[in-house]
Amino acid sequence: MENDVRIIPLSEEFDFSTVPVWYVLCTNGGCPLRQECLRFLAGSCAPEGLESALCVMPKALKGDRCRWFDRRQVVVMAIGFSHLYDPVLKQDYTAMRKSITRYLHGSKMYYEYKRGDRLLTPEQQQWIRQLVKSYGYDWEVPFDGFMEAYKFGKAPMPAGECQP
Repeated sequence: MENDVRIIPLSEEFDFSTVPVWYVLCTNGGCPLRQECLRFLAGSCAPEGLESALCVMPKALKGDRCRWFDRRQVVVMAIGFSHLYDPVLKQDYTAMRKSITRYLHGSKMYYEYKRGDRLLTPEQQQWIRQLVKSYGYDWEVPFDGFMEAYKFGKAPMPAGECQP
């Protein structure tokens, strides 16, 4: 990240629209972990009209431990990469774009990330930086912008699947 790049700070008001549809919410107001838990923050900020959602049951709390606990963590997300290919040589463009498209799960999502409709996580940013370096380029990847956002834990595994 260049030093002159401005990072949009996290809003003081929680934006429920940023919560992934798969994210499991918590509404256990008696949980001792609630002040540090992103699941509780998201659950307590759910819109009035929301009638159903995936949720953690109060029985998940065992003493002062909960396996669903997701510590609030703010990360810097990148907003788009519309000028990524400007300094790329023509001979590298197609292969680089195809690699990034595969990594970002296909054309539809690739363009959503490229336009900034979807935010790039720090891990995704690093992967793109490494790919650019693997082509021999030593410039900083020109993401369109940056903003702070909450880092939501990983999606739960579907029933019957084993975690590594």
